[in-house]
Formats: sequence, C-alpha cells, structure tokens
Amino acid sequence: MERTINIVGMTCAACEQTVADAALACGATSAMAHARTGTLVMTGDALPTDGDLTRALANTPYALGHRAWLTKDRPVWRDVAIAVVVVTLAAVAFAATGAGDALQNVTRLATSGSLVFIVMLGVTASVSTCMALVGGLVMSIAASAPPTARLRPHLAFNAGRILGFAALGALVGGLGQAVAPSGTALSVAMIAVAVVMGLLGLRLTGLSPRLAAAQFSLPASWGGWARRTQRPDGMAGSGAAAGLARPAVLGAATFFLPCGFTQAVQVMALTTGSPTRGALIMGAFALGTTPGLLAAATASSAARTPKAAPALRAIGVLVLAFSVTTASGALHTLFPGLAAEQISATARTSNVTDIAGTQRATVEIVAGGYSPASTVVYVGETVEWVVDPQVISCASLITARELGVADFNAIDGAVTTRLTIKKPGTYSYGCRMGMYSGTITAIERPPTT
Repeated sequence: MERTINIVGMTCAACEQTVADAALACGATSAMAHARTGTLVMTGDALPTDGDLTRALANTPYALGHRAWLTKDRPVWRDVAIAVVVVTLAAVAFAATGAGDALQNVTRLATSGSLVFIVMLGVTASVSTCMALVGGLVMSIAASAPPTARLRPHLAFNAGRILGFAALGALVGGLGQAVAPSGTALSVAMIAVAVVMGLLGLRLTGLSPRLAAAQFSLPASWGGWARRTQRPDGMAGSGAAAGLARPAVLGAATFFLPCGFTQAVQVMALTTGSPTRGALIMGAFALGTTPGLLAAATASSAARTPKAAPALRAIGVLVLAFSVTTASGALHTLFPGLAAEQISATARTSNVTDIAGTQRATVEIVAGGYSPASTVVYVGETVEWVVDPQVISCASLITARELGVADFNAIDGAVTTRLTIKKPGTYSYGCRMGMYSGTITAIERPPTT
C-alpha cells in the first residue's frame, strides 16, 4: 500500500529526513519526503493516519497541508513593508543627492548596469539559490581534510569559480557580439531577465511559500570527486596540485548550473556584445558569491538562520525594484512612443549649431544618461548628430529606430551620424538596455524677417 500526502515547512535534506523519520516512527515500512514538491510518500501494510503524523510532527516546523501561494505569516508581511519603505526612501535620497550619478561614475566600466549591482546580485545569490544549488558541494569538498587544511579547497573552488565565470563570460559576450542582439530581440531578452529577477525577488521576500520551495539542489556526494586526491595530512605532494585543481574546475563548472540569478546575469553579459564586458559582469557576479559560499564552508546554516530572514526579504524587495526598472526600460525600448515627451518648441536647443550648412547637434553621455536629454532641430535639414561619451555606461550602446539610424555604440569615443528628419515631431532614442533615453524634436524653421 502506498500513500502520498502534502507537507509544509520542508526546505532541505535535513527537513526531508526529519519528516521521513516521523512517518517511520508511526508505522510506515518506508518513507520518502521531498522538499521540492512538499510531499511525503509512504508504503506499508498499516500506514499512519493524518492524526498520527500530526502528533508526530507537533514539535517540529512541519505540518500536513498544501503550500499557499501567499503567506499568512504577519512578520513576513511586516518585514516586506518595512523594506519597501526603506528602499523607496533610499531611491528618493539617491535621486535628491545625486549619489546615483556618483555611483555610476565609479562603475564606469560596466556597460550593462552597475558592477556594484552585479556584485550585490552575487551576494544575494550566494545566500539563496546558489547556496541551494552548490551548498552540498561546498560543504563536502573539504570533508576529508583536517581543520588546518579545510580552507584551501574552498579558496580553490571560489578562485576557479571567479576565473571560470570571467572566461566563460567573455565567451558569452563574444557570442553576443557575433549575433549582435539589438532592438526587439534585445528588449525581449531583457524582459526575460526582469521576469527571472522578479520571481527570484518574490521568492526571497518569502511572500509565496510555493515559489520559495521551487529550487534545484545538487547532492553533496558530487563533492567527492573534488576532494578525491587530497592528502589526509593536508600537506603538498604529488596529489596536492590535483586536489586543488579539481575544486577549481568544479567551481568554474558551476557556471552551467540552472541558477536563476546566474542565468539572468548571463543574459546581461550576452547583451553587451563585448567579451571584455561579458567577462567583467560574470567575474563580478562570481566575486559577489564568494563571501556567502566561503561562509558555508564553516556554517551550513549561515544563509538560513532566522536572523538572516529579514535581510533576505529586504534584498528580495530590492531585486523586485530592479526587476521593475529593467522591465520598464525594455518596454520603453519596444514602444518608445509610450514615454516620449512631446515638446513644444519654437527654436533649436543650444547644443545645435550651424556648420557649413549643416546642423550639428552634440549630445554628451554623462552619468545620468544623455545631456541634453531633449534636442530640437529644424525639419528637412541635414543633421550631424554627434554623440560624445564623457563616461562609459550602457547609455553608450544606442538604439535609434525612430530616427531611422542603425544601432551604434560610443564606447571608444565620439560617434557622428548624419540624418535628415523629414516630418515634424518628437523622435526617441536610448540605450539598448532601455535604462536611458533622449529625444530629438524636429520643428519648422521660423520665417526670416
């Protein structure tokens, strides 16, 4: 006889064992609990009743029932509400003080978002999805080594992870350069990134128990290959190099694991179309995961202590905010007319001058986007549009379909494009990521008197 029942509260292998042991103690011949599906499968001639299991699990965090889509836990909602207020106030403060522009200047080498943000995503991943995926590997790599030598394979694992992610990020960026993602395809990719980040953020907040349980993990036994050639005394020898090389290779190979954060950052690296920037983004992400994974080497529950929960919920709210920003930017790129500001102007802007019968419109790329954000030229006359980067950011990768201009980049210096606008109106352009935008408005030349 076999019976399957639903159990709430399980999140790891230890939870599964506790629930299975409770079923066995109640008379089941065999029992297998599954944290991912939230189920307990029992077999035997006399299976325990719901009441038996309820009493057996009375002093544990587990209970019979289905996972809810939305939690009824008031402390969770309280923490999320506080985080929303804090994140909102921080955003207002950044906008008011110009701190965001300063941060962008510090991270000027990142062309698809701030490297600081990428590192922060790595930190978040290291205490959530990355921990769930590679936690077993991290905890078992040095299990056979003495305490004095346990840190070595972990350092090798994380060093291999950083270098491997950077190298593979360069390949991904090169692939993006080869396929040249832009326009609609790029916007759709960024919407996919936003959706992944949104789901991850929602999961981190703990608002949805079902989403929180949707995770993939690797068996700890996989770490046996990594530690196979380590010497018991932790000293160098013929097998010592291989003993450190194996965890390094394993760390690099985690690039291919199905972690939502990793996949989102991989898409970011792809959309840069640059091996250098792809390497920077993926290397920064792996660097951000290092502290959490190193902490897991000495404390398996470092990422799941009750004290860490409010911080994780706050990070989840922040990830949700970035998800909304990314999605809105991509939608703006797909439908530029929705956000285009219609400008009523009677004269050209000061950044436009006449040179040899041509209108030269100079737009600078600055920390906050394009300066000026709005340019006014005369319709029907040739425009020499000069985009001059003062900083390097994703604003340097420009799409201007409404102006009839092919996508271009101003990463290496000023770029000049010649165009003629034949109809009066306001035309949008912006970065390929949809984070920054500007307009060029064409008006009739006033009659001379």
